[in-house]
Amino acid sequence: MNPVEYLKLCCVAPHPPILVPEVGGGEVRHVQKSAAALETLASEIEEVAPDVLVIMSPHTPICRNAFTVKTAPALGGSFSMFGAPQVRVDAVSDIELAMAVLKRAREMGVPCEATGERGAGDLDHGILVPLYFLAKRSYPLVCLSLSLLDFEAHYMMGIAIRKAVESVGRKAVFIASGDMSHRLIPTAPAGYSPRGAEFDALIVDIVSSGDFTGLFELDSRLVDEAGECGLRSLVTMAGTVDGCARSSEVLSYEGPFGVGYMVARMRPGEPDATLSLVGKDGTT
Repeated sequence: MNPVEYLKLCCVAPHPPILVPEVGGGEVRHVQKSAAALETLASEIEEVAPDVLVIMSPHTPICRNAFTVKTAPALGGSFSMFGAPQVRVDAVSDIELAMAVLKRAREMGVPCEATGERGAGDLDHGILVPLYFLAKRSYPLVCLSLSLLDFEAHYMMGIAIRKAVESVGRKAVFIASGDMSHRLIPTAPAGYSPRGAEFDALIVDIVSSGDFTGLFELDSRLVDEAGECGLRSLVTMAGTVDGCARSSEVLSYEGPFGVGYMVARMRPGEPDATLSLVGKDGTT
């Protein structure tokens, strides 16, 4: 099956609440590159006219040894924790696709759990911020957490997501929510490390190239020093295009407050077995 038929677009979106004008106020002038790039992505998503948005957030509550998929029918949240309770995002779950993701992941040996209990429909800011910009209309959602499993598991989860999208015949957009290093300047939230900028530059290069082999070659000490919260979402996104051509572009990068914000877009292309990492060293 041709991935282009169903997985239409993959995006990387940062999630600082300060991007939202009702939260950031005058500070939004410092993140105009990110805001403009997200508006560009929003227009491209509208052109694609997807049936569903699939989004992975590092701030969705996680199970240490498993991914989670929200199966609550109604989803929603506001920016009340950030002083703007009037700004809300509400949506419905694509339950059929959520269950297909769960099934495919388990078939592939990737631990995955459904979360449909009370409170499971709450959306965190890792989902709310991207949707504020990218969902110009209300799309059905499939919302996933990352896990503390290794990169290989996240890559395989990405493959499972694509297979699930194909199996139910949905036109989908995948959104990898995540911020880069939190240690770019001395006043950064997680303190300063000179390796933060090194990490971010490397990730920008990898995403720009569309060759995700480099994600599996990252020095673990560099990753730890960077203090990131977007890498596992990125690895999952890489898995969604395993074994197919892709065009990838970083639309913006900035870090005015000491946290790296990257906005990127990737378009899946025709099947190409030479671009599959499955079975090669470092991925399975």
